[in-house]
Amino acid sequence: MALATEPAAAFAQTPTAPNAPAPSTPAPSTPTPSAQPPSAPATPDSLSPDSLAARLARAEAAIAALRQQMATESQTTVHTRSRLQLDLTGMIITNAFYTSGRANSVDVPLVALAPTDPSAETKAFGATVRQTRLGGVVTVSQVLGGSFIGDLEIDFFGGVSNGPGDRRLFPEPRLRTTTATLHWSRTDLMVGSDVPLVSRLTPISVAAIGIPEFSGSGNLWNWLPTIRLSQRVATTPLARTTVRWVVQGAVMTPFAGAQYPGDPDLEDAGERAARPAFEGRLSARWGDTTSAGGTDVAIGDGGGEIGVGVHHGWVAVGDAPLQNSNAVTADWRISFTPRVELRGEWYAGRLVRGLGGGGINQAFGKPIGNEPLGPPINDQAGWGQLNAQFLSTLLGGAGCGLDVVDLADRPVRTRNTVCSTYLLWRPSEPFFVGLEWRGVATKYDTGATGHVRQLNLGIGFEL
Repeated sequence: MALATEPAAAFAQTPTAPNAPAPSTPAPSTPTPSAQPPSAPATPDSLSPDSLAARLARAEAAIAALRQQMATESQTTVHTRSRLQLDLTGMIITNAFYTSGRANSVDVPLVALAPTDPSAETKAFGATVRQTRLGGVVTVSQVLGGSFIGDLEIDFFGGVSNGPGDRRLFPEPRLRTTTATLHWSRTDLMVGSDVPLVSRLTPISVAAIGIPEFSGSGNLWNWLPTIRLSQRVATTPLARTTVRWVVQGAVMTPFAGAQYPGDPDLEDAGERAARPAFEGRLSARWGDTTSAGGTDVAIGDGGGEIGVGVHHGWVAVGDAPLQNSNAVTADWRISFTPRVELRGEWYAGRLVRGLGGGGINQAFGKPIGNEPLGPPINDQAGWGQLNAQFLSTLLGGAGCGLDVVDLADRPVRTRNTVCSTYLLWRPSEPFFVGLEWRGVATKYDTGATGHVRQLNLGIGFEL
């Protein structure tokens, strides 16, 4: 602006002669252009043919990659003959153990044998893979108006456990459980082989899988053919949750875990009774029912369940009238927080060896006089375990089980106590490492007490 006004002021002060041509106005000076940033490249039109062609090329490449991925998954997915998808599960585990003392099983000690020489100390070290287990689950969403779940699990704990051809070195496959369940909104119907209805819980352990922890010290675990019906009968609002009341009933195979001496067919004394066993249970559940039960290698995410149950069956002892096999039970799994839970069971029973370890694996006591069998065994037993998820990768816990037999029934083993503590580390899926210590003390009618100590290291991976 200064360059443009100065000539105008000078022109105003200069006299002009008559008829003189008017002085020409000088052209304004052109300002020096300042430096300008380079202009950004023009954005191509998103609707231009070139842009659409590029997008189409990228979409075709993504579709081709997705087709390749789906083809690969289709080749690797396991299907049944009926074309239903089968989900595989399992735990492939190697257990190394150091056992001190005489035990019923050197790799999974549940009962201590009576000491033969108190001054002698028995020790054993070894490793086994026979507690590896594999399974499969089939799920169908629409069956008879409900959903269907079928599962099967096997391990390699079969065969004899001691002597020539040791099955710790050459394990044999064994069926554990198999169930077929129809689930409706309020009703479940299950047919298969499973744990007793009145003893549904299993302690967490990576050292006692072939035979569950605390068998013979409060845990009735035997896998028996069963038909089970569950019915939700009511709900009760409580604080921030809802309690669901469930009534269950079961008809199961009769099994006593004993035989009458001289039986020509060597049939089980429960089967000789020629009638099924019956069980019933009432439970209160709250929280997420899917996660509330937890498993034998993990705790649930919350919720819980408390139940009471009854068992009744019959046992045939020669030509004598049928003996009653019965029990009353209680069980609980309570999550104090999503990371801490308490689980356990208790029962008082008679002739319940067939349910899995009842009476410290005894059905009858020592014979009296010329009788082939002694009195039926009565016992009270229970176990409890406190578990905590210390870290997302670290689970730990401790628990004890105790079985006390009525001395009037002339038992050989009168008391069995088992305590254990464990750590289970999962640093990265599917790898895991478990460390467990177990102590067993079994008291005998002679007054002697057998002791077993074991340290068990389990390493493997989960499917």
